[in-house]
Amino acid sequence: MTGSDEEILEVLKKVHDLLVPISACFEEQFAEIQRQRFGAKFEELAALLTPVRRAIFPLLFDSRHLSQVEIAKEANTTQPTVSRFVSELLEHGLIEQTKDETGTTVYEDKFGLRGFMEA
Repeated sequence: MTGSDEEILEVLKKVHDLLVPISACFEEQFAEIQRQRFGAKFEELAALLTPVRRAIFPLLFDSRHLSQVEIAKEANTTQPTVSRFVSELLEHGLIEQTKDETGTTVYEDKFGLRGFMEA
């Protein structure tokens, strides 16, 4: 790294250190705005949830990119149950299904609904 690169990196670290506490001040307001903006989508999701599906939902977005079979094992359910739930989420437009660079199926939480479930 050149001297110029190190200076840029140092400035970026300082900016980061300033922004992190600022963003923390607005987390609650941001969550409320998201609730107002996407509340109807959360209601759609809530209507689809059962206790088993509540266990499945966060696993769909796990950084390990679990297969439906692996999700079923972790949620203590069956793969067809996971598959039906994923199909319903897709039909309602609540998630998006794509492939990563390795060809593994991954899911995107289009409306930040996981945050609603954690609140």
